[in-house]
Amino acid sequence: MAESTSEHSSVHPTVHGLHSRVIGRVELDEARLQAELATALQLPFNRGYSDYARGNPGWQNCVLMNHSGDPTDQVFGGHPGPPVPTPHLDELPYFRELLDTTFSTEHLKWARIFLCEDGMLIPHRDYLDLPEDEFTRVHIALKLGPASLHSEGDQLYRMRKGEVWFIDGTVAHSAASYDGEPRVYLTCDFTAGVDFADLFADPTCYAENVEPDFVDRMPLPDNFDEALAGIATLMDRDTLNDTLAMLSKVHYNHVADCADTYEWLIAAAQRTGDNDLVEAARERRSFFLGI
Repeated sequence: MAESTSEHSSVHPTVHGLHSRVIGRVELDEARLQAELATALQLPFNRGYSDYARGNPGWQNCVLMNHSGDPTDQVFGGHPGPPVPTPHLDELPYFRELLDTTFSTEHLKWARIFLCEDGMLIPHRDYLDLPEDEFTRVHIALKLGPASLHSEGDQLYRMRKGEVWFIDGTVAHSAASYDGEPRVYLTCDFTAGVDFADLFADPTCYAENVEPDFVDRMPLPDNFDEALAGIATLMDRDTLNDTLAMLSKVHYNHVADCADTYEWLIAAAQRTGDNDLVEAARERRSFFLGI
């Protein structure tokens, strides 16, 4: 098997084996949260960055604050000055309160609701189209089920409701939710370089050295290489993206690095003897991982 491609020069050392980490916890008002979730799920969600998503309906997001106040401005990027609330945030007073009371909003640039239902984000790295590590991305887990999973490198974990997570998007990672329930996170992007403790307006929310809820998995089957050979018999340009989606799910059930998805894709393409297909598989790796 090829050497792992998930490692990347992150500015964040690993904690409990992850570059990402729990940095805090918020106490949620369950009655207000449930009422507001019902409202939030009726808002128009967009499929920006849909190249990274698979499933039906899969991964979507709703813009609450950005550079313009227009929720149809979906492409994340840098901008000077404070973020501007979109009309969607006016319909979510509890979410607004969570933002204002939890975080030091002078560092905030964007805020969104990330929604995943019966789908996944295939393994990828963030910020490939932006200056390296320009933003610090933080999630508050608001609604999730037992099959709401995240991966980074060769680790698989569940977020716990109310946890505040820093996600290091500069290393290979993935996310999935296949239990039929919408997985909902309030996601904020802050200016990079601010100490995690200083992101919080409420210092009691800050936490250090919290061990994640890691998920056990089975080893890869002994006949995995034979399985790749079988996949290759059905692989062509029309099924390349379907094959990528299928291989992206392997590490959720078996011990593997999420970035190995692309090594498997390339290996299967090589078995077809189609050099154009091999190059297309390598282009997928370059697009999603930047290598």
